[in-house]
Amino acid sequence: MFRSALRRAALVPVAAALALGSAGTASAAPADGFETLTPVCSAQLPITHPGCVAGTSYRGAPLPDGDPNQIVQLSGADRFATAAAIAEHGFPEADVAVLVSGEDRHLVDALSAAPLARSLAAPVLLGTRDAVPAATAAYLQRHRVQAVLLVGGADALGEGTADRLRALGVTSTARVAGADRYETSRALVALAPRATHGWVASGEDAHLVDALAASGPAARLAEPLLLVADGDPLPAAAALRARGVTSTTVAGGPEGVAPEALAPLPAPQRAAGDDRYATAAELAVESVDRGLPADDLLFAPGVSGHLVDALAAGPLGRATLLVGDVDSSYDVIEAWFDTFGSGRVTAVGAVEIGD
Repeated sequence: MFRSALRRAALVPVAAALALGSAGTASAAPADGFETLTPVCSAQLPITHPGCVAGTSYRGAPLPDGDPNQIVQLSGADRFATAAAIAEHGFPEADVAVLVSGEDRHLVDALSAAPLARSLAAPVLLGTRDAVPAATAAYLQRHRVQAVLLVGGADALGEGTADRLRALGVTSTARVAGADRYETSRALVALAPRATHGWVASGEDAHLVDALAASGPAARLAEPLLLVADGDPLPAAAALRARGVTSTTVAGGPEGVAPEALAPLPAPQRAAGDDRYATAAELAVESVDRGLPADDLLFAPGVSGHLVDALAAGPLGRATLLVGDVDSSYDVIEAWFDTFGSGRVTAVGAVEIGD
């Protein structure tokens, strides 16, 4: 049964890569049965977006087929290929991409990138300081991507990255970066659409997983996701208010975002559980309450070493549960399906759903 298979969802070595689709070209009227992605154009955007210039909409991910037992596996031979497989699923037509570091020490730079990427009808792809990996390059060339937004400083994506992208046919590049992770987060939010609701998470290394669980809902709802510093929360609060935010969902408990950091935020309300898996479930419930479908769910790895898969999956815009080899993870999964029933589950990276 589908449900018992989900009960056995676990972290395993990355499965064989999902077969990639053929290249797509942008169209004014994407095909039925797929999401339609229309870029939100901003005068502040530092790259030239062909879709904004031409008024183009793009074909996005396939819509659920109505089968309550639908499972989609998106994985590749490594994290770079997994991100490319996610991009092929969610962004089979794209003129623009967002490039972030796929190296663990720099993942934090891109935690606020998912809402901006989705607003641009763009996938999040992974690079390194000194290279554009083969899977990333293949996606860019297959889709003739014309513009790439780099997220993070030169230590994350080196100074030669723009030259490497131009060699792949990219004609417009720009970098979004700040002096630290919090300033980078605010710079990304400043480019995203205005919204009355926002999401906030800790920027501390031990709690980054909370931001990953919030990224899909924030992206689908076109709402900002911002990192807040316990010791200096006022810039985050000001950045949210500058984008029109009047209420805030705070991902995680006081051990992540301290009460003194929560206080200045616009009308903050926590979504938190006893551990990262329960917190992700609380965020998913919050996203359903705010309009996301409960029967189109993402499973992402919730353990260190595999969190990057959730980073690349954020722009898909799905309610997200984290999976790990602990009872609390399985209990959350079972409780979700007891409450909401089953539908499409998309498992990314090191998460593989058993038979």
